[in-house]
Amino acid sequence: MDEERKKDDLKREAGIRPLTLSLPVKEEMTEPVMPPRAKARPGIRPRQISLLPAEEELPVILPEAKPRPRIPKSHSVPLVYKTFSEAVEGCREKHPLPFELIASQTPSHATWLLSQLKQARTRPELEALADSLSYRDLSMLFSTLSNLKRRDETAQIQNLIRLRASHYLYLCGWLTLQHTYPRSSVSDPLADLCMILEDLRFVRDSERKSRRSLPLPSIPLGPWRVIWTRVPLISEIALPNSRHFITEIAREIYDSKADLQGFFLEYAIYPGLPLAEAIAGRYEEMVSGISANPLLSQDFFDRFRK
Repeated sequence: MDEERKKDDLKREAGIRPLTLSLPVKEEMTEPVMPPRAKARPGIRPRQISLLPAEEELPVILPEAKPRPRIPKSHSVPLVYKTFSEAVEGCREKHPLPFELIASQTPSHATWLLSQLKQARTRPELEALADSLSYRDLSMLFSTLSNLKRRDETAQIQNLIRLRASHYLYLCGWLTLQHTYPRSSVSDPLADLCMILEDLRFVRDSERKSRRSLPLPSIPLGPWRVIWTRVPLISEIALPNSRHFITEIAREIYDSKADLQGFFLEYAIYPGLPLAEAIAGRYEEMVSGISANPLLSQDFFDRFRK
């Protein structure tokens, strides 16, 4: 029995084949093990993704360089003025000072202005004429008034002054009064202009009340060089058509203990003109004490002059 069992076991072992497994070595594995591909869903086509090798880089696309336009060579422009002195003279001709404008006027300028006024018969025409006047034309208004006596002609020019009221026009009138003092045909329109400018300044200052502006520093520019935009109105002391105009100015100089020439420079009063001579004479009377005695004042002796 034992022998038969042994024979049966040998037959079974002869029928079984040996199984051999070959496992890969870790050093020989060069490709990464990819996970199993997921089963595609019905109706969706799987998309193949191609990976670039690590050594290859994506190409950098740069914008195309546009050609720079050629700049034409600048042609030499001939100079109007060859020297600095010629440039200064040309600047003075194109931009004269108010004092130079008043001094260079001729009777033909007044004739041209009067001819323009005769054509302006209605208020719209007068307003159009006022808007068309240049700065040179505005400088002729007060000088033309100094030679007129008819009220209808002076009234039209006064309307032009009211329509173009400005600090520049005040300077022209102020300088004209210094030449023609004491003509009322100039002092009355100048006083009217001063009151208009004071009203405009009051409105402007009330609008700027929230912000306070600092005063500009005084810059010495040399003897009798005036910054015209800083010249104050003489109406701050007295109106030009006041009966005590000269006395009020002289009293202001005397009470403030200011230098006479410094006061003249501040208010753009040119020495040697009739207005400056009248102010200086009244100031000397106050300093010497003659003004205290009316019988010794200059006005008392002027009454007996022809």
